[in-house]
Parts: sequence; C-alpha cells; structure tokens
Amino acid sequence: MKISMISTLPPIKGLSPYTLGLVKELSKNVEIDFYGFKSIYPEFLYPGGTKTNEPEPTIKNVNIKNYLTWYNPFSWIRTGLSINTDIVHAQWWSWFLAPVYLTTLTIAKLRGKKIIMTIHNVKPHEKSFIKNFLNNSVIGLANEYIVHSEDNKRKFNSKKNVSVIPLGLDIKKEIKKETAIQKLNLPQNKSFLLFFGNIRDYKGLDILISALEEMKRQDVILLIAGQIWDKKLLDQIKNKTNIIYSNGFVKPEEVIYYFSASDLVVYPYKYFDASSAAAAEALSYEKAIVVTNVGGLPELVKDKNVIAKSNDVTDLKDKIVYALKNKMKLEKDSKAITKKFAWNVIAKMTRGVYRR
Repeated sequence: MKISMISTLPPIKGLSPYTLGLVKELSKNVEIDFYGFKSIYPEFLYPGGTKTNEPEPTIKNVNIKNYLTWYNPFSWIRTGLSINTDIVHAQWWSWFLAPVYLTTLTIAKLRGKKIIMTIHNVKPHEKSFIKNFLNNSVIGLANEYIVHSEDNKRKFNSKKNVSVIPLGLDIKKEIKKETAIQKLNLPQNKSFLLFFGNIRDYKGLDILISALEEMKRQDVILLIAGQIWDKKLLDQIKNKTNIIYSNGFVKPEEVIYYFSASDLVVYPYKYFDASSAAAAEALSYEKAIVVTNVGGLPELVKDKNVIAKSNDVTDLKDKIVYALKNKMKLEKDSKAITKKFAWNVIAKMTRGVYRR
C-alpha cells in the first residue's frame, strides 16, 4: 500500500509530534510520500517561533518532500501536481493554512485522488465568520474523515464517512520528582499543579489561577509551562509566590522535567471542539489529570469526579482538591487509558480507513 500525506514533521512545529508518531508506525506497512512545509506561518503570528532545534527525521519507507511554504502559491500547485498515489491523507488543523490546502487538495481531487482528512480542530479555537468559512471550505474537499473523539464526531455534521481514531502517544518514562525539582530549581515539599501547552484564552488559565487563589493552600504551587499568547495573563501571574512560569516555549528535551515534577496536570479549557494533544502528553507520562467538560477532554479520564464545569472557578477548585487526595488512583486510571492510544492501535485503525 502507498499513500501521500500532507502535514508537518520536525523541525516545523505544527502537528509534528503527532505526525511523527503516526508516520513511524504506518511506515512499517505503508509506503508514504510525505509533503511537508519549509515555512508554515509568518513568525510574528506565532509567539515562540515556528521551528524547533530538532533535525528533520529519516524514516524507512517515507519519502519526505518539504515543498510547501505559506507565502508561495507555486509551492501549493507543485504539491498538488506531484501527488501520484490514489490516496491523499491530509492532516488539517489551522484555518490560516486554508489557501495552501484548498489549492493543493483541489488539484489532487481534479486529478482523481481520494482525500482522507484527519480533522484536529472541528472548529477554529478563536471563532469568527471568516475563520469558520475557511475551515469549512477545506473540510468540504474530503471523501472520508478521521476525528479524535466521539464528541468531535457528534459536532461534525457530515453525511460522509467519519471514523473516530484517538490521538496516539508514546509511553514515556518519567524521572524522579526530586531530580526534576532540582533541575527546575523548584521549592521542596510542595505539591505542583502543571498547566502545559501554548497559553491562549480558550484554555482557561485565568480560571485555574482563580481556583488556586480560592484554594488558599500554601503547599500547592502552579507550574505554567508554555508560551503565553494573551499578554493580559502576564499581569495576572506577576509577583505571585505560588505561581512559577517557564517564561515561554519549553524545549522538547525539558518537557520531561515539568511532567516529572508535577503531582497533577490541569486542563481548565473554557470551550473546545477538538481533542487535546497537550492532554495526551500528560497521559503519555501516566499523570493524574483534571479536565473540563468540553470537547474530547472528558474521554481522557475514567473518574468523572475530575471533570469540572467549564468557566466555574469553585467547581474546578473542588475537582483539584479531590484529585490531589486521589493522585495514585488517578495515575492508575491514566495508565489504563493509554492502551487505546498506542501507536500500533492507531496505525491499524488508520490502515483500515485507507483500505475502505
């Protein structure tokens, strides 16, 4: 079997961690022509930059062609004309890339290619008419769809085939909490809550900070690891003795220290129409997590006592208190859930869509 895929791989940020895991596993049974990006966004639109220091991977049975640039329509046309497989698997996540995908996939479709689209965000995170229009225009080009949760499928009003395939993850071995605390220069004898990922308004960091204040516990510290997009949040965390901020993008090699130091990872999203890669990262470390009742987040936990109402400070506080008391049980729950996120399971389900 041979397919073409459009997405990102390191060093481009985008969907690279997810795509790398998927492509590595698929390539054991599938030959892949991979069409990626040389340049994906204007740097000023993406706080923290668009690239990491990771090298471009070399993967057996994967022919990587990084033709695409966000500013060059000829690269979009070239990609659409270069695709020579019957199946094109497009990873779709950002309305900003709509012109790239519309051009590339329209050319591929006119050439008789079947398009499978994995939709990582059923709706744009920050909603507007133009963003929704661009998002829906790209989505309309596909013959089959993959989404990551049952909630996404319910919100996705398509008469075409829609398969639910969870986000994949690699199980990661964390280091001792004491070692991580020392590495990050954190105070001893504290419980640490972790907020991880790019920090945008919909992710509810302001709600979490208010819940922390309502807890009034000197032994609990909030670690914020990620790039703040909303500068108003910087004022909210300034001079707080129980909040420690990473001061921007966390390098991939440093992520392990933040998760290993944390007792609980919290995802207090206000609204969400996707499945969170940041939350899947917590599962990969088999951490206890607290989520809100939006998007695919509730499907990432077994214990309903750790699902808080969105935008509800007191309820989030109560769920955090419960989770800290039941940390070991919740870690076992996360370990059990990770089995359905194993890459070999994800790849097998994906190959089933290709065959259909």
